[in-house]
Amino acid sequence: MRGSLDTAESTADLMVAGTSVDDFLNSLGLEKYLITFQAEEVDMTALVHMTDDDLKALGIPMGPRKKIILALESRA
Repeated sequence: MRGSLDTAESTADLMVAGTSVDDFLNSLGLEKYLITFQAEEVDMTALVHMTDDDLKALGIPMGPRKKIILALESRA
């Protein structure tokens, strides 16, 4: 069981280390929101912990919020 936790943590670490917010948003076709994330100094470490409410507070519309949340969940 502990091996599963280590693997999950390693996968999350690799995702954060290997992907920038710029690359992540571009991969989803949401590059127009990059300036919002930059203005709020959101990096991948912060992004992976953001909730739907956090994204809403940034002014991200529902459709893009759902894309971001689903993509983060599938990468975890």
